[in-house]
Amino acid sequence: MSSGAVLTVVAVVLTVLIAGLFRLLAVLDSAELGLRRLAADVRAARKAVGAASDLVAEVERDATLGRAALDRLEALKQPVPPEASGAGPVSLPERPGPAPPGGGRTGR
Repeated sequence: MSSGAVLTVVAVVLTVLIAGLFRLLAVLDSAELGLRRLAADVRAARKAVGAASDLVAEVERDATLGRAALDRLEALKQPVPPEASGAGPVSLPERPGPAPPGGGRTGR
């Protein structure tokens, strides 16, 4: 083969190799962009999970308070028998007798 043909073959091989490297560079850039987006989404998901766990704690606390309030309401709705409440027959104090003659005044 002549040296011109060898140089042409080498130039074609180098051109294909350089074109392949540029294509690989484009694919790697695209992959890097995708990984950056994925990392940002993971960070956002972690923040959302943290906020959700705080919300779950608040909901559980409110549910506990609500259940206790409903139990108290149900207890208030139940009639209380007089014996259990300590209320029974009540006697009123006696009235004072009639005032002595003269309106209870001493004569001075």
